[in-house]
Amino acid sequence: MAGAIEQLDEYIGELFSGWNIYSTLLAIFIAGYLVYTIAAAQDPDTHPMILQRQASPSYVRNPGESAVYRSPDVPHGYPLRTGLNVKTPGAPAYSGGKDGDLRDIWRRVTGEIPLEQPRGTTIPTTRNGKGKILTVFGKEQVIEHDINSITKDIAVVGESIQKHGGTRVAIYLPNSVEFLAALFSCAFYGFTPILLPYNQPHETTIDLLKQTNADVLIAEAGSLPLQDLTKTYKSLKQVIWVVEESSRHMDWTEIPNDIGGKIDVSVWHQLVQDHQETSATLPNLRPEELGKIVTVWLGKPGSPAQIVEFTHRNFVAAISALTYAIPLRQRLNPSDMFLAADSFTNTHTLCLTLSALFSHATVAINSVAGPGVKLSLASRNISPTVIVASAETAAQLHAENSTAVASGVKKLTHGLQTSVLDAGRMPVNGLLTSINAPHRAALGTTPGKLRLVFVAERAGAECPPLSSHDLTDIRVFTGARVIYALTDAKVAGAVAQTSVFDYRREGASRNKHSHFGAPLSSVEIRLVDTDVHKTSDESAKGEIVVSGPAVAGGEARLGVSGTFRDDSTLAYI
Repeated sequence: MAGAIEQLDEYIGELFSGWNIYSTLLAIFIAGYLVYTIAAAQDPDTHPMILQRQASPSYVRNPGESAVYRSPDVPHGYPLRTGLNVKTPGAPAYSGGKDGDLRDIWRRVTGEIPLEQPRGTTIPTTRNGKGKILTVFGKEQVIEHDINSITKDIAVVGESIQKHGGTRVAIYLPNSVEFLAALFSCAFYGFTPILLPYNQPHETTIDLLKQTNADVLIAEAGSLPLQDLTKTYKSLKQVIWVVEESSRHMDWTEIPNDIGGKIDVSVWHQLVQDHQETSATLPNLRPEELGKIVTVWLGKPGSPAQIVEFTHRNFVAAISALTYAIPLRQRLNPSDMFLAADSFTNTHTLCLTLSALFSHATVAINSVAGPGVKLSLASRNISPTVIVASAETAAQLHAENSTAVASGVKKLTHGLQTSVLDAGRMPVNGLLTSINAPHRAALGTTPGKLRLVFVAERAGAECPPLSSHDLTDIRVFTGARVIYALTDAKVAGAVAQTSVFDYRREGASRNKHSHFGAPLSSVEIRLVDTDVHKTSDESAKGEIVVSGPAVAGGEARLGVSGTFRDDSTLAYI
């Protein structure tokens, strides 16, 4: 024992006999590195094990099919999410609410149904207990709309359509406050809105009017030639033009002589001015008196349009599922500004917009919206915190900003932020970013406020593929979390979407689609065998089949093949 102590003493003496300034600096560096590693260690945004099991498969499966996969929010044996859980004012917190319909979303905007505060959270209050809607006119002007005035528009337009005997109302408008007012007018007065994709060839639009049996048309002035329209399609009872302020000096109500008396032509703003005495009290129809909601899905170029009839139940189930798929602290709230950079005729975009209205987020409306639109143009003059965009727009954003990361310094910073995402955390600004900031996309007037970007892949529409590497790059370029969803014509909202905290990059090719996460809580998914892909006990492969309250008709086959990976996320094969 004594000998061991003497040897240790001799070793320590030799160590310190050769000590110099370099040894001191090396010791300080090692100690500093250890202290920094311990002090700066951070947990990932979510537990890694949660990402390893994102959906719940059923315990049994039918021959020729996979197990049925559900969101963990709705375990097997429990009902899928069906509605908004609307409670009457003053109802106890423990009481159950009703599913509701689109009318309840506007009632929440007007304050008739108060905004609920989730237990254990503090949400900011809105002015006068009402929602907020803005219209963005290019880079020059932003207008805030009075909610009471919009309610008046809803009543006046609804009564006018009712007076002329209309029941199926075609809405052919770009994203605008009139689009939303027309949609809610149809909801309150029991009409069936037909959401026509905007900026289509005249022949295509007229053909869609025929296929959908529309008897009323609400369209932007000048977007369709009235004479050709009435000659080709004679079932219209009324046309309501929405006229831009700069064109209101013109007479848009003039009817050609050869069609005079057969159709009523009016202008939206004039209609409202001429009926100021109309009460802003909206009718209260029974749920069974509500109409349908008709959408038109444009797939890949050259393929025929797909016309789908949804019920209000389909929509409220989808809106609720999209709302609650996001963790509580990341959910839409009154401090958010929501911008739809895709068309309202897309059910994914529309349902997210309605979710934002129901959450009292400020909704900014810009007519610069659609597949492939530049986000820098759509977000001018405002500071959005949440954006929904098409896959084409996201791919364009990625391509434009990737070329800016060319220098070695920018690549280094970009790589450092990517490594933070790989570690499961969203990068934050620090000392290194203040010295050498990573490249950021020019979005909004206040950089750094954007926090969520919703992107959707349209099944069978040949959208540009977005790989997990592309999504990671977009997170770095925008400084926001990205949610990637799979959508389909017959499914309101989305089929599945990635977790808001899933930043993982896959080793697969950059030219392949990323996975689409877990099913939303309003649907369940199974895979059915095809001639090429078969499900076995080891792997689930086949055509994607979706069923649930958000699906038109209860069930839809997507016509594309998919697989559930080992982490229970849905992906293309």
